[in-house]
Amino acid sequence: MKIVGIGIDYSNICKDYNTSYLDRDNTDPATKKCMKQVLTWSKEFLLDMLEEFGYKLHHLSSPTPVKVEDVSSKRFLFYSLEKEITLQSYVMQKEYVEYESLAEWEANSNESILIKNDEDGGSIYFFFNEDSNVAQWISEKLKDFDLDEVNFEVK
Repeated sequence: MKIVGIGIDYSNICKDYNTSYLDRDNTDPATKKCMKQVLTWSKEFLLDMLEEFGYKLHHLSSPTPVKVEDVSSKRFLFYSLEKEITLQSYVMQKEYVEYESLAEWEANSNESILIKNDEDGGSIYFFFNEDSNVAQWISEKLKDFDLDEVNFEVK
C-alpha cells in the first residue's frame, strides 16, 4: 500500500492567531492561549483515534508505551528559540512492532499511524496507508480543516 501523509497546520485550531509566532518559550498571552488550544485539540484527537482503532502509542523504536500527553506537549509540538525542536516519531498501532528506522516502518506499516512533528513547530504530521480505515476516519473527522498533503520522507 502507498503511504500518504497529512499535515495539520495549527492555524486550523487557532483561527484568530498567526501561528508562525508559536514558540514554546513565549509567554505572550495570545501565544499561550493558542498553544493551549492546540494542546487540548491534539490530546482529544489522539484519544479519539486510540479509542476508535484500539491502538497503543509508542516511540518508533521503543517498546515502552507513551502517554498521549507526551505527544500533546509543548516540547513535541512547538518550536523553541533557545533550543531547536527535537524531531521525533511516534507510532500508533494495535500491538508494538519494533522499527529500526522510518524505512522499516514504511515497508511494514500495515494499519498503523506514524506521527511526526514539524521542524518549524507549526503543524503536526500523520502518515498512514492510503486506502485504510484510518485514512477514511481522519478525512471525515477533519473535513472542516485545510489539510496539507505531506510526502513521506525517510531521513
